[in-house]
Amino acid sequence: MTNKMEFGIRLTVQGEMGATSSGFEYALEMARVAEDLGFSSVWIPDHVENAHLDRSKPILEYWTTMTAIGAKTNRVRLGGHSINNTFRHPGLTTKIACTMDHITGGRVILAPGSGWFAAEAKAYDFKEWSDDGLERIARLDEGLDIYRGLIECEDENGFSYDGRFYQLKDAFCYPKPEQKPYPPIWIAGDSPPTQELMKKHGDVWFMYSKPPAQVKTLVEGMKAEMDRPFEVAISTVGLADKGPEETRKWAEMYAEERKHRFPIPPTVDDVMQSNLIGDVAQVRDRIDEWIDAGVNHIVFQPMPPMEGTRFFGEKIIHHYM
Repeated sequence: MTNKMEFGIRLTVQGEMGATSSGFEYALEMARVAEDLGFSSVWIPDHVENAHLDRSKPILEYWTTMTAIGAKTNRVRLGGHSINNTFRHPGLTTKIACTMDHITGGRVILAPGSGWFAAEAKAYDFKEWSDDGLERIARLDEGLDIYRGLIECEDENGFSYDGRFYQLKDAFCYPKPEQKPYPPIWIAGDSPPTQELMKKHGDVWFMYSKPPAQVKTLVEGMKAEMDRPFEVAISTVGLADKGPEETRKWAEMYAEERKHRFPIPPTVDDVMQSNLIGDVAQVRDRIDEWIDAGVNHIVFQPMPPMEGTRFFGEKIIHHYM
């Protein structure tokens, strides 16, 4: 199968997955290697404290880092996995995204999230943080109303918004972004409330890695309820071309590093069954199955980071280009 698929790489800014650094030069090198190998996008998380290892470890701030990477690369698109709505007023996020879209020649992807890491939000005293996940999603819903409204508004009096959480009065957002009508919105997650956000706002549905049959069921369900076209992206761990014993050790590392991320922590078997694991043929088979399920984009978190980036670039993605 040679269906066209776009591939992205999640850059390492937290020292996770066996990385030798959490610094900017390491992330930039990964981005440049990915661009040279033909990846279409690069991604980093949006945190103020290290959410992957522990809070005291280094992590770079999202918008500053990604703008610098954008200025030092030429082609790859730039995404946040995912951009935390609780850190910034959505009007400011919109202005930043539009500015970065100009600086990078139209390469911004807006992939917003409602925020999950309570410890950092409370440590930094982000007033908009709520322990109520449905309230955080309701805030994000309003934030996306503002994002789209500010960018699309051409009224000489500006854009106004009177929501439950956010209010704007005669606000202007110029210059408009390079991408029209706005940098695309990737909705991250597949919970029922997040699916509602996708139906209302999303251009791309960005879900965590799942077996192809489960992805197919979700995509078919969304297509039945959406009255406009959309694309589908999978966020996955890429661990390939290792023997069974070494593969399992890396999967154990991933499960350990991610155990605090989800209400039900992933087991090692979950990691092995839901991601890109195995030799070249096995990885291609899984990608082909995802294509058949309706997937258009795959974003890898490579293990180990630099070696994995080169492996997938040299042995996998050109098969689909």
